[in-house]
Amino acid sequence: HDADGDSVCGDVDSCMYDAENDSDGDSVCGDVDSCSFDVENDVDVDLLCGDVDSCPYDAENDADDDGVCGDEDSCEYDSENDVDSDSLCGDVDSCPLDSNNDADNDLLCS
Repeated sequence: HDADGDSVCGDVDSCMYDAENDSDGDSVCGDVDSCSFDVENDVDVDLLCGDVDSCPYDAENDADDDGVCGDEDSCEYDSENDVDSDSLCGDVDSCPLDSNNDADNDLLCS
């Protein structure tokens, strides 16, 4: 008996209802695998399987939309990635365009 039509008899077929026999090799048969082509089964838990996820290790999928996934982005919430090069990301920098960060304390960014 070959229920999935993969030419492997059901009594020896480890995935008897999966014609591709666990194609991603994650030990979960494709008929019950939510990500049948993703061996890590959506490791970042963003409901996108890794084989179609542009940022497979970033649950927010590049939150600042700068083209760099959050797991690799030094400023994951700053789309300009510290444009003034003062080692403070723009989302937390009081003077995001002033590398001296109001050095004269006049409360004005230069």
